[in-house]
Amino acid sequence: MLALNKTIAILSVAVISGLGAERCARTKIGSEFYKRQLIATIDGYATGITIDPRTENLFFILHKRNYTKGIYLLTHGSLGIKELPVPDEIIGQCVGVDSAANTIYIGTNQGLITYDYSRTEISAERPIGDDDVRSIFIDKSDNQMYITTGANHEIFRFVNGSAAVQRYEKIPKAYSFVLDKKGNAFYEYVDGRLYFFSTDFYEPVQYKGFTRELKFILRLNHHDEAIVAVKGSLFRLTTQSILPVKIGQLGFKITGMAFDNRNNVIVSTKGKIYRYKPVDSNDPCPPDDYFMTSI
Repeated sequence: MLALNKTIAILSVAVISGLGAERCARTKIGSEFYKRQLIATIDGYATGITIDPRTENLFFILHKRNYTKGIYLLTHGSLGIKELPVPDEIIGQCVGVDSAANTIYIGTNQGLITYDYSRTEISAERPIGDDDVRSIFIDKSDNQMYITTGANHEIFRFVNGSAAVQRYEKIPKAYSFVLDKKGNAFYEYVDGRLYFFSTDFYEPVQYKGFTRELKFILRLNHHDEAIVAVKGSLFRLTTQSILPVKIGQLGFKITGMAFDNRNNVIVSTKGKIYRYKPVDSNDPCPPDDYFMTSI
């Protein structure tokens, strides 16, 4: 009987330990460990994830099968996901948050429009241009806003916060790009390959090691490093090497990615949006402070 009780006790500890290990499962990204938290289930998949650093609200474009359903807002700490009321006659394609100007921009096939949390409708007026805006990048070092436009993905920069734009000659065309605080550019050219244009060089340099992929997911992390998602892997890009450094393997196809000011990583895949939260060595099982929601 004593042996049986001992066996039951061991099994109980094993089950409890197993549950704890599952609940506190950690993923290594770079030199840090992260806890994965499911924050939303969606019918389809999300791309173009953008975080409002003032509120930690998430914007994303929802796709279902072969069509785009619209731009959605996931409010931080709530169960609310709602579609932004973009007018029916235009198509929302991207979101950019200008924290300094306290403005949220929506790029559409007919130019830029603005969004206000307090409004239930978005004006169809086009305050800035009538271009087909495919992506928005706001440089945090000088608060300059860049857009890529049209089928050729040409890049323009707004001049001194005005509605006037000028072509960004350093990168003539790109599907996506980021600029770090030193002015180094990392981008996916329209040939489907990744390049960097260092402030120390006079011409772009192509990264090696990737097969030709279209639509890499390219973002700056909390440390001002260029991070690219390729299928289920994360790589760090630098201007010191033409070889990307693999920093993580998530185990699923990544469709969207963003970093907030606290170094949390928001990642989407088919049917789900996750948050990866850095694990504090003193608190290996941080509580879930997001409410999981669904749409």
